[in-house]
Amino acid sequence: MRRTVIAFLAAAAVTYLLAAAFSTQVILHQVAELGMPITLSVRLATTLRDMFGMLPVYLPFVAVSLLIALPISTFALKFVPVTRVLGYVIGGAAALCALHMILFAVLGMHPLPATRLVVGMATQVLAGAVGGYIYATLTGKEGLFLFKGAKKRHQSGT
Repeated sequence: MRRTVIAFLAAAAVTYLLAAAFSTQVILHQVAELGMPITLSVRLATTLRDMFGMLPVYLPFVAVSLLIALPISTFALKFVPVTRVLGYVIGGAAALCALHMILFAVLGMHPLPATRLVVGMATQVLAGAVGGYIYATLTGKEGLFLFKGAKKRHQSGT
């Protein structure tokens, strides 16, 4: 149980940090396209500011999304012939995708402006996938293999 809680907290933290950083970079890219120079120091400072600034609002949404999606993934993995890692990667990605779709449906707007663009939504989904990967690897013994039998094939050299 303790291992699961630690894995969940790590997954939520990594997902949040990546999602906040990705969101910032997508917006800064849009600003740069308008002709404003964006230096590396501006990118880093803005990213850190956003990570701390979004923390009280966005982290709880991310955590609740994963808190719903990861147990659903656990249940689904009993019936779907993929490894735990792939199952949780898909679950984490689905969590962030669903979060932004639900927020848009409820609010009628994108509360995270980066998600107005396909690349912005894709980076949020990627952050969720990484969080799912973190959760899977911290709670399992499979390692990096995504499909059942891959570890066995890898070890036998075929």
